[in-house]
Amino acid sequence: MNKLRLGTRGSRLAMAQATRLRQQLLSRYPDLDVDVVTIKTSGDQGNRDRLGAFVREIQEALLDNRVDVALHCLKDLPTEQVPGLVLAAHLIREDAHDTIITRGPRWNELEKGSVIGTGSVRRTSQLASHRPDFKFKPLVGNVDTRLRKLQEGEYDAIVLAIAGLKRLGVLEHWSESEYSGLHVEPLSVDVMLPAPGQAILVLETRADDVDSQALISPMHHAPSERAACAERSFLKAFGGGCSVPVAAWATVLDDRLELAGLVASPDGTRVIKGTRSGFVSDAAEVGTELASELAAQGARDLFESGVNI
Repeated sequence: MNKLRLGTRGSRLAMAQATRLRQQLLSRYPDLDVDVVTIKTSGDQGNRDRLGAFVREIQEALLDNRVDVALHCLKDLPTEQVPGLVLAAHLIREDAHDTIITRGPRWNELEKGSVIGTGSVRRTSQLASHRPDFKFKPLVGNVDTRLRKLQEGEYDAIVLAIAGLKRLGVLEHWSESEYSGLHVEPLSVDVMLPAPGQAILVLETRADDVDSQALISPMHHAPSERAACAERSFLKAFGGGCSVPVAAWATVLDDRLELAGLVASPDGTRVIKGTRSGFVSDAAEVGTELASELAAQGARDLFESGVNI
């Protein structure tokens, strides 16, 4: 196999991720022709309510043999695997924390009624549980647009994923950039649990494409896959869609895994969370067992009452 067609979204972040992956492939296979194919998804066109909004069109390109490998952010993928496709590799996880960025003060020193920008109710619910006085306002646009809106005073703070900032190279040169006056504060998992699969990139192929699978198999990172398995098993137990009001974070040390999970009401007045540990070989069971524990504490009531994050 001397050519590989890599399918990805066309956003600045997606292209940065694809470029980095292409370089890694070329360093391993100097004679390989890697063609990056950009695909516009329904999510890119504003239809973000559709399940799999940022991945479905790329998966269709895979099934139609227009690309060989799809590069996805795992948190965008529904938990149900598409027939005929397989997740062939999980890349090593980046920092999965969220960060809050302000024009100066630390996040918990912001004035009462401060306006926080985020497009994620997973984030708003957790922040609201600590600071119910905050006001939340939707935040859209690429990273530069979001940071400029903060600088211009449209928000008092915004919340972004650290992994995206790192992959774009924004954090690396922060002190010399136009954003140097802004204060970046990573949020601990005690304040903000990430989305299941956050900061993990995955490579999807056709199930019968053994050649592509062989090329990318050396890039697979088993600990990241096991962490993702526990988190997504926890998510799947509550319905499986990427918009389900669930947060989860798994850590792997040797042959052991620890999972923290959370379900919260949108306004943050009710937060149900817990932890469970087990062997990495039992990652899926750890996720479902923790979900059962939280369900017994009333987590499922939030879904049945129409709660949606």
